[in-house]
Amino acid sequence: MGYCLKRLMFSVQKRLFCLLSCKKSNIHLSSYQLCSLFSFSTAKEHSSNHRSNFTLVDPLESCELSSKEAAKMAKDRICEKELSSSSPSIEFFKQSGWSDAQVMKLMQKEPRFLCAKVETVLKPRLRSLKDLGFSDTEIVQLVSSCPNVLHIRDIQPRINFWRSLLGSNERLLKACKKNMFILSYSLARTIEPCISLLRERGFSDERIAHMAVTRPACFCGIDKLKDVIKYIEELGVPRDSGVYTKALFVVVSVNRSKFDAMSETLKSFGWSQPDIIALFRKSPTVWTFSKKNLSDKITFLMKEAGCELTYIVGRPGLLTYSLEKRLRPRYEVMNFLDQNKLLDGGHSLLSYVMLSEEKFRKKFLFLLRKGKFIAQYDSYVVAVQGKHDVAAEN
Repeated sequence: MGYCLKRLMFSVQKRLFCLLSCKKSNIHLSSYQLCSLFSFSTAKEHSSNHRSNFTLVDPLESCELSSKEAAKMAKDRICEKELSSSSPSIEFFKQSGWSDAQVMKLMQKEPRFLCAKVETVLKPRLRSLKDLGFSDTEIVQLVSSCPNVLHIRDIQPRINFWRSLLGSNERLLKACKKNMFILSYSLARTIEPCISLLRERGFSDERIAHMAVTRPACFCGIDKLKDVIKYIEELGVPRDSGVYTKALFVVVSVNRSKFDAMSETLKSFGWSQPDIIALFRKSPTVWTFSKKNLSDKITFLMKEAGCELTYIVGRPGLLTYSLEKRLRPRYEVMNFLDQNKLLDGGHSLLSYVMLSEEKFRKKFLFLLRKGKFIAQYDSYVVAVQGKHDVAAEN
């Protein structure tokens, strides 16, 4: 019992060392991080929970925030003193071809590597990744995106499964970059049941693979996936439509309270329940915006651009474009051209908003330069690009 207690205290001391050796005079630990000092879960347990991490939060930054908010607000940092020391793990990563910046980023993301044993943990697990066919560059990308790959003991069958489904290391790395926990999910309990359910719904393996790369959050768990699929199908989203995957991702990612709040925002502008359902069927990504973003767009379209509600309801794609970089600057250009009688024939808002940037410039923006309306031209370019267009001076 005495030996176990000593080991426990030694581990806590090691975790505190980096914090206490920092130059900061005051250190605040959130309740979650303080608890993590005494958390000694196995690699398997850790893979399914939040990563253990030290976040240093200045008292002035956190005094008005909850522990959770302060931890979220603060940037992950580790001690310069510790990083500059001759840590065996740091030296090992550098000798394995990692740059100083890559090592710094990795240690900030997963401080446990500072104390990891090189010979029994890091070296054999990096070697196993190489044996799986990853190049040195790919290993850096994989470990940087998903540090858990060096904690999970049965990583080989997980990687083989995903690579078989996705078809290449490149697509696997993209999926890992989108979701750092994708290799941590249990294949038997989570991933395989989700894939079986999607196949039952008519999803091809290629479509499932595309989802894994672009929308890995959809593989959240079989029970939740069942509820999500039931919900979007009740709303009438066709399984074979291109919107189905987007709708699935939106319902997985957006909590119910926000979903309802966005619907209430639409109702406040006069949208009926059938209108809202029709919008979701065509443009579910609208529910990923903030209430302010959505309100500002509808207000602009109705009050400034003079659109009737029926026009917007019938053309829901308008709400998917950026207000500041697409809707407003293009409307202002077209309004100016119209007032100066530089347009031949009427042009609907949707017709010119949908044009690619290149086509819009060639078809309409060049008229401003041709008429030497440089101020209006520059105003558009700065709004869209955030900088002055040198070409306008040539």
